[in-house]
Amino acid sequence: MKLKQARFVAVIAVLALRLAACGSNPNGPSEGVTLEGTVVGSTFGAASVRGTSSAVLTVVVAENTAMTTTIGADGRFTLRGLPEGSFTLIFLSDGTEIGRLAFSEVMPNQALTVTVSVVGTTVTLLEERRNGMGHGDLEIEGRVEQLLVVNPAGDSRFVIDGYTVVARPGQTAIREGNRARSVTELLVGQQVHVKGVWLEAASVATQEVLAWEIKLQGGVEEPGPQPVRACMINGGRVGDGIELEGRVASGPVTSFMMTVNGNRASGQVGVQASAGALRCNGPNSSPAQCQTRFVDGARIHVRGTLSSCSTLAASVAASEVKIQN
Repeated sequence: MKLKQARFVAVIAVLALRLAACGSNPNGPSEGVTLEGTVVGSTFGAASVRGTSSAVLTVVVAENTAMTTTIGADGRFTLRGLPEGSFTLIFLSDGTEIGRLAFSEVMPNQALTVTVSVVGTTVTLLEERRNGMGHGDLEIEGRVEQLLVVNPAGDSRFVIDGYTVVARPGQTAIREGNRARSVTELLVGQQVHVKGVWLEAASVATQEVLAWEIKLQGGVEEPGPQPVRACMINGGRVGDGIELEGRVASGPVTSFMMTVNGNRASGQVGVQASAGALRCNGPNSSPAQCQTRFVDGARIHVRGTLSSCSTLAASVAASEVKIQN
C-alpha cells in the first residue's frame, strides 16, 4: 500500500511540474510549430521598413490570445509553439483588428515562412513555405541560368529562374516529351519546367528546391541575334497546350494579364479562365483562400491552350490557374 501511495504522489508531482512549465511560457513551448512572417504593403515601404504610420502592429493567435508578438520596424515577426492542426492569426493596428489569416493541416514540428500584404484593412497571404513533414510543393518555369554542380551519381545543382534547384538520383525524373534525359543534358539557356519541394534551410535566402521532375521545353537559347518570332511566346503555337509560370500583372481571375518568368515571353500575356479554374498549392486550397491570394504580384502557374498569339499580344484559354506558395 505504501508503494502504491508513493507512486501516486510521484505521478501527481510530475503532472504538476508539467502544468507549471506550460503556464510559465505564454508564447508556448519551444517545441511545436514555428512561423516566421514578413509584412509588406502600404504600412511598410519598398524595403519593408515602416513608413510614416506610427501605429503599432501586432499579431495574436486566436486560439490562445496569450501568444502574441509585435511586428518589427522591418516588417518581420516570429511565433513559436503554435498548435498543430489549425490556427488563426489576428492582425491588429493599435489594438484594433484589421484582418485574419487561417492555416490548416499544419503538421507537428513544422516551420512556416509567410509573406503577408497589409494594405489598409486588408490582410492577404502572398506566399507560404512549409518545412518539415507535409510541406507544400512548388513549380518553377524558366531557363537554366547556371550549372553549379553536375554529378550523375549524386546531387546536381542548377540555378533556374533565380532558384537553386537540386536534381537527385532516384528522386528526380528528367524528361523531354516522353524521353528520359540526364543531368548532363541540362545546359545554360535551356528552357525547363520544374516540379519540386522546398528543402529545409537555416534561412529563406539559402533555401533550395529538390526537384521531383524537370521537363525540358524547347532548345537552348544561344547568344547572338535571334530569329524573328511569329509569336511573342518562345515555342508557342496557337492551338497547342501551354504552361506558363509568372506573376499576376492586373485584372480578375476570369480575365487577367500575367508577366511570364524569364524571357520566354516578350510581353504580358492575357489569360481567360473561369473562376472554377483557380487552385492553390499547399493545404490552404479552399476557393475562399485561393481568391484572397489572387492579387497583383501573386506567383502563379497557368495551364491551358494558346488561343491566339502575335509578336505584340498573346492569349491563353486556361484550364487551371494555380497560386504558388
